[in-house]
Amino acid sequence: MESPNWLKAYVESLDIQPLGRYRSDCPVCGRSNTFSVTDDGLQRLWFCFHADCNVSGRTGITLSKDFAKIAIKKPTPSVAPAAPDKFVIPDTFTSLSRNLDAELYVRSVHAYDAYLSGRADIRYDFKRNRVAYLVKHDGKVVDAVGRSLDGRGAKWYRYGNSQQPFVCGTGRCVAIVEDCASACSISHNVTGLALLGTNLLDAHIDVIKGYERAFVALDKDATDKALDMVKILCRKIPTRLMVLDRDLKNLDNEERDEFVRSYIDR
Repeated sequence: MESPNWLKAYVESLDIQPLGRYRSDCPVCGRSNTFSVTDDGLQRLWFCFHADCNVSGRTGITLSKDFAKIAIKKPTPSVAPAAPDKFVIPDTFTSLSRNLDAELYVRSVHAYDAYLSGRADIRYDFKRNRVAYLVKHDGKVVDAVGRSLDGRGAKWYRYGNSQQPFVCGTGRCVAIVEDCASACSISHNVTGLALLGTNLLDAHIDVIKGYERAFVALDKDATDKALDMVKILCRKIPTRLMVLDRDLKNLDNEERDEFVRSYIDR
């Protein structure tokens, strides 16, 4: 989103030390604690992390005396990723049973059993009309991932900024999949771990290496990435590729159970 003209003046007026950082509510969209400003010693860069805003910009290089001294004394540092904020469950999250479409979707992707058994905490977000899967780490909710029910916006929406995967199940073997529904669908046979995409992060590896064995089960069109993940994870724990013809969550229960057990029983 293009920044409004007044925003540059606003950012320049902030009391931030050279090489400092600033976080606040976004002055454009009003969302809480999503507006970030970084002073790199030469200019200020800003960005709103909220998916519906994403306003961003930069002031342009300003070599004042103070800035020039810093620029000469040391190279401009790279900007480190912001530490994840403490996640608060939105008050728009309600019980899954409050919306029939949400419940029917969870049933259709074979995640309802995980919901009923407590392996997955799944809610309905009435503001965004999404099924929301809560992401937990060390027993605490650290994020949430929402699946659109009406096709508006992105299919999947990440509510927080943690890098933690969605984990469902208590098995000692873990199957690495792309989305939360697939993780839920296999969680009574093996722990399902959703990358929430197709990129393997260090935070994912830290979780995966705590299991006895791992299986990479990405969609067929991501086979090359899946093979790369197997090579990386093999250095940590025994890892195999699960060769999929169809998405796990789209298989019927008997077919999916037979497929998964054919790997974990070997």
